[in-house]
Amino acid sequence: MKLTSIRLTNVRRFVDPVEITGIAPGLNLLSAPNEQGKSTIFDALHALFFHDAKSWKKEVSALAPYAGGDPEIEVTLTHEGHSYRIAKIFTKASGKGSVRIWRDSALLHQADAAEAWLRDLISPPKDGPVGMLWVRQGLTDFSDAKETLDARRDLMSSLSGEIETVTGGQQMEVLRRRLRAELDRLVTSRGARKGGPLAEVETRVANLTERRDTLAAQVADLRQLLDQRQTLRREQSELTAPEAAEARQSRLRAAETALAAAERHQEQREQAGRALDLAVSRRDAQAARGETLAARLADHTRAATARTQATDLRVQAQQRASQAATGLATAQSGAATARSAVTVARAAVAKSLRAEAAQHAAGLRREQQARLAQVDTLLAAIEVDRQQAGLGPDAVALARMDQLAQAVALARHSRAAAAAALSVTYEAGPDAPPALLLDGAPLPQGAQVALPDGGTLEVPGLAQVTIHPARTQDADALPKAETALATALSDLGYECLEAAQAAHQSRSAAAARVQEAEATLTALAPKGRGALVQALGALPKQPDPEEADSNTAETTPDRVALEHALSAAEEQQTTAEALLEQARAEDGEARQITHAARATEEAAIAQLAQIEQALGDLAVARAQLDQLQAAQPALDAAVITAREADARLAADAPDLDQIRASCQRARTVLEAAQARAQDIARDLAVLEARISTHASHAVEEDLSEVTDQLSVAEAAHDALLFEVATLSRLDQALEAAQAGAQAQYLGPLMAELTPLLRRLWPEAALQLDADSVLPSQLARGAAEEQLTQLSGGTQEQLALMVRLAFARLLAKSGRGIPVILDDALAYTDDARIEALFDALTLQANDLQILVFSCRQKSFRDLGGTSLTIRPAQGIA
Repeated sequence: MKLTSIRLTNVRRFVDPVEITGIAPGLNLLSAPNEQGKSTIFDALHALFFHDAKSWKKEVSALAPYAGGDPEIEVTLTHEGHSYRIAKIFTKASGKGSVRIWRDSALLHQADAAEAWLRDLISPPKDGPVGMLWVRQGLTDFSDAKETLDARRDLMSSLSGEIETVTGGQQMEVLRRRLRAELDRLVTSRGARKGGPLAEVETRVANLTERRDTLAAQVADLRQLLDQRQTLRREQSELTAPEAAEARQSRLRAAETALAAAERHQEQREQAGRALDLAVSRRDAQAARGETLAARLADHTRAATARTQATDLRVQAQQRASQAATGLATAQSGAATARSAVTVARAAVAKSLRAEAAQHAAGLRREQQARLAQVDTLLAAIEVDRQQAGLGPDAVALARMDQLAQAVALARHSRAAAAAALSVTYEAGPDAPPALLLDGAPLPQGAQVALPDGGTLEVPGLAQVTIHPARTQDADALPKAETALATALSDLGYECLEAAQAAHQSRSAAAARVQEAEATLTALAPKGRGALVQALGALPKQPDPEEADSNTAETTPDRVALEHALSAAEEQQTTAEALLEQARAEDGEARQITHAARATEEAAIAQLAQIEQALGDLAVARAQLDQLQAAQPALDAAVITAREADARLAADAPDLDQIRASCQRARTVLEAAQARAQDIARDLAVLEARISTHASHAVEEDLSEVTDQLSVAEAAHDALLFEVATLSRLDQALEAAQAGAQAQYLGPLMAELTPLLRRLWPEAALQLDADSVLPSQLARGAAEEQLTQLSGGTQEQLALMVRLAFARLLAKSGRGIPVILDDALAYTDDARIEALFDALTLQANDLQILVFSCRQKSFRDLGGTSLTIRPAQGIA
């Protein structure tokens, strides 16, 4: 089984659908920061494969998002050459979950059948060996309650066969008891036996070792003290030499002299800078006063000019306003005359139009009255024909009767075709008279007569022969068809089909006449008779005969001439109105210009007065400006002189900070040398006292003697240890021979596990418990450690390698499943993680491995196919 994609909806933080696609058959890595949903994907896969869709236990309900909703989990995988898609939905409502499985896009199983197929695919005893291969975040222990002892035994029995029980003879048991007695004299399970030979030798070796180490430390201390005294005396000689002390004093005096000169130069430079700032300040202040006064005089000139121009503009605007007022009065008089002429012309045209309208209305009234009479005639005819069109059978009823008549004819034809036929040949010849009677009528020679209803054949003077019709399956078809036709005709009130057809033709003709009359009616009155009556009533009433005669007697004016006169009057009015609007616009514009010119003049007068008030006497202001401009060159020259003096001092200035640092360093060197000389004198006095103490004890001679005694004791200790090791090895060999079946039982697992162990610890050996088939202790070199005593990182690494070994065994047995690791290397250091990466890459040649990790930087070098969680595309 190999996973190819994963899709989640409404699973914890994944409310909207997300998916992981492109999962490769070998090594795959999903690397993302914490809280991105890696453990959620792990838990969702575990729920899909190991929990029934109808379940809502704690592990399943924990998948539901906070916002509510039913968790939906879907995977695609390949298995035994086919592609499968598994979709499972968990629902809080009891027993409402669903699961469906497709194989190669066709629905294979659903509900309980799908769950059974999943159990067969994984074949887990409870959550046992298969669960061991799915390593959860931070898991290093093998004692998960779900992975029962029976499950592990079932796994190993399926891989290696039944355990064979092998026992030795009585001689082997006696030998093992003697070996254990010898071992008990020397050691116990916790070490050397108290009071025994090995314990006594170990005590002597420990005491001599402690004495040797103490003496060796004292000798090393003495040698170190002598070396320190020599070093301090050499340093004291260098510090107290007269020439060195004088050199340090001379360096300090020179540095202090240079510092004083540099500080005096710095003070001169600061004075020059202040002089330069004063000269610049005086020059800039004088220049600013001159610029301000010049600007005020320029403003006065501009304001006087603006006042003169504003006065001229105001006079011109007043003249233009007077002309515009005169033109407006003239235009108003012309417009009034034109309006009066148009009013007279319009009255004449209106009178002419009323006369023409009366004549036209009379003609329309006569036409509408004739059309209304024609409509009334058509409505009466339509009513008569519509009543006749409702009589007789309609097309549906007639078609049904035609079908029934055809059924009668078909039944008759079928009956005749299936009936017996009779023909006779008389021996007297064809010209002889008929000698037989059929139903009382002569039967001619050679004629074939059908007998669908049978008949009576009579031989005059001899016999009568009755012919009975044959009974067939459709013998009742003709009577039934005739009865159905008669019933249908009776229901419509007709005795025969021809009468019904004639009534239908009369009905159809009446309906055609109705349709033709309605079309004519629509053409005469499209909106109905009521609209015609309304239109007739809306026409102007006819004038009284006396008024009509008086109007006729008068001469009717020429309407065309009146309309021409009206048009000419309206054109004159339009021209007058346009001239009036133009005059009004010109008058308004002239008024606005006048107002604007007056306001501009007043503003110019006010501004000029303000400037003159600020300046005071113009002659005095101009004299002051001339004086300021004349004094400016002398101020500029003073600034140049001060700047040159400042530049010369700046160019010659020494580095004051550097000189101060040099002086400080010379003083520090002198003071440090004096203090160090005093410290060395005190340290030498202390060293002399300690050296005298060590020299009086002869520690070097004592060290040599104790070293010899320790060598003898260690030789005796090694001999006893060799005896213990030999006895233990012999006992182990006997035990190994007795437990041969167990070695055979554990062999396949160790064959897979050992190469993995050697990648981390070249000489390591992992001991497995024969009953639980789980790690019990790890041996690295001479050290053996229980599994619970190992560090978290080592336990984590062993957990991973044991699971990889189980996975390889399952794959070889034909039950291969993916190995899924959720942050399973949380405690592994950088060196070992590289070796584990190599191991995972190697195992991925035969296994599918999915690694979920938040350690993006550390797992960057794992390799394999990189997976990402992205929003789902399309419809699942």
